[in-house]
Amino acid sequence: MDMWLNAVGEYGISTVIAFYLLHRMEKKLDTLIYVVQAREQADTAAVRPVTLESHEKTTPLQ
Repeated sequence: MDMWLNAVGEYGISTVIAFYLLHRMEKKLDTLIYVVQAREQADTAAVRPVTLESHEKTTPLQ
């Protein structure tokens, strides 16, 4: 608690609040980046190239 009071006394309450909010936002942005990258990898892994052989196996011939 003393650290925060010293920071407020040295830099001002506005600067300390801005730093705190930026720090929280940075952690949330890191989490968001991780989730988006994981989603992209999952989507890429789920898409398999379609070949002629795989298409013939799934399509009944008439």
